[in-house]
Parts: sequence; C-alpha cells; structure tokens
Amino acid sequence: RPSKPPIWLIDYVLQPKKTTCHYPVSQHVSYNQLSSYYRAYLAAYSAIVEPRTFKEASADPKWIEAMQAENSALQDNNTWSLVDLPQGKVPIGCQ
Repeated sequence: RPSKPPIWLIDYVLQPKKTTCHYPVSQHVSYNQLSSYYRAYLAAYSAIVEPRTFKEASADPKWIEAMQAENSALQDNNTWSLVDLPQGKVPIGCQ
C-alpha cells in the first residue's frame, strides 16, 4: 500500500524520501517536543536547497550575490588575489 505523511503534517514542507543511507537519523529523532514556531522554522530552513554545481549556483541571483560577496571579502582581506593562469597550465577543481 502506498505510504503518505500523516494529516497533521499537511502544513509543513517535507523533504522527499530519497536517501541511500541505511540508518537515517530522521527515524531516530523526534521533533514533537519542539514548539510549533520552531518546527515551522526548521521546515523553512530545510526547504532551502543548495546548488550542487556552479551552473546551478550561477542561475540563482541570490547565489551570484553571495559568490560576489565572498570573492570581495577574500580580496579585501588580502587572502588571495586573482591572477591569470600561466600558459600550458590547467586549473584544479574546488568545492
């Protein structure tokens, strides 16, 4: 029989059941003791999906702004400086 969430969760945003974890923590943690305000906050926070690739991030204006702010902070603090890639060299990936 198909499974569906309990009726009292109809007003909350839930993550789809798509996991490769054999023992997900969600099966062992209960949010019942939390206030409805805090549960709503957690649901809203959980609904935010972070992009997995630069292509995904560069399609969202909020992520573009965040990337620009981070680059500016790194340059303002003299943490790094952008330079041209030497000829014949290949850039490495980063996360």
